[in-house]
This record gives sequence, C-alpha cells and structure tokens, in this order.
Amino acid sequence: IEKKRNATLNQESLRSKGKTLASKKKAEQDRKEEEEIARKAMELEAEFESNMTIDERRALQQRRVEEADNALTDDLFGAVEGVRGGAVAAKGDVAAGDTVKMKDLKDHLKHARKVAQCLKANQKIHLATSFFKECLQESKDVLDDDAITDIIKVCNVIKNEKVKASKKKVKGQAQKSKKKDKEAEQKAKKMAIELYGNNDQFDDYDEYGAQYEDDFF
Repeated sequence: IEKKRNATLNQESLRSKGKTLASKKKAEQDRKEEEEIARKAMELEAEFESNMTIDERRALQQRRVEEADNALTDDLFGAVEGVRGGAVAAKGDVAAGDTVKMKDLKDHLKHARKVAQCLKANQKIHLATSFFKECLQESKDVLDDDAITDIIKVCNVIKNEKVKASKKKVKGQAQKSKKKDKEAEQKAKKMAIELYGNNDQFDDYDEYGAQYEDDFF
C-alpha cells in the first residue's frame, strides 16, 4: 500500500511539474510573440510616417493621444464592471461573429496572427480562401491603390514560394522513384543470377565459341 501511495504521489508530482513547465513555456512563447509584434508594429509605423506630410504627422500624434486616453478610460470602466460583477470575457476567448476592438497597428497584427493560427489549425484550404476573399471584399473601402499593390506583392511572393516548394517536392519524388526502380532492377537481377546463373558469363563463352568457329572454318 505504501509503495502504491508513493507511486501515486510521484505521478502527481511529475504531472504538476509538467504543467508548470508547459505554463512557463507558453508564457515565454507569448512574451516572444508580443515582442515580435511590437517590433514589427514599430517598423511599419516608422515606414508609414516617413511617407507622411507634416500635417499628417501632427494628426497622427493627436490621434495617438486620443486613443491612449480612450484606452485608459476603457480600462477603468472595465475594472469597475469587474468589481460590480459584470460579465467579463476570458482573455483570448473570441467567438465567430463577435466584435473585435482593434485600435492601433499592434492590435491589428496581434489579431491577424490569432486568425492565422485558427486557419492553420483547421487546415481547410477552401475555408481559408473564403475567409480572405470575404475579408478583402468587405474591407475594400479602407484600401487604396497602394495598399492593394502591397497585398498583391505579398501574394506573389507566397505563390512563388509555393511553386518552388512544389517543384522541389515533385523532383524529390521522381528521384526517389528512380532510385526505387534501380534498386528493384538490381534485386531482380540478383535473383535471376541466383536462380539461373550469370548470363553475362555464358554470353562471353558464346562469343568466344563463335569467334573460334569463324577462325577454324
């Protein structure tokens, strides 16, 4: 009984350590993703601002101040609602059809990655295709010529990568098939030699005999 009890305690301890390790690993992944999104957002914002006029930059700064104030207000009201017992959605829980609040570039990039993770998890090409078509069609009013051009460029790069990978896969399969055919041919030849002997050797004898007959007659 004591041995069984110790085994159970060891299993529980290992299970607890595994959960702790998985939690730490998940937190580290989230931290790295947050840093990468923040870095990418800064790079894109710097690129956008470099093409802006002075008035556009001033308007952008003003909008950032207003967004920061609104975010602070939302946080305060959210905390009050939580204290009062109001319904607060769990972090990361967003159902299909729910309204998603995206205030800045970082929010857009973060939500884009979450959607991409869902699409990769589903592994359904037709569903992903329908999603992108609907998304582009419904958001066309906020896209200009330059934005569409950038999207097309990204799509062309991805397409070229897919075509290259497909050609490489086909070539690899052809080489593997050729190798298998060669191995099968060698195996069949070996079996024939074991069953009937080396025909090449007899062919040499036949050729020597034919030459001997020509010389003799």
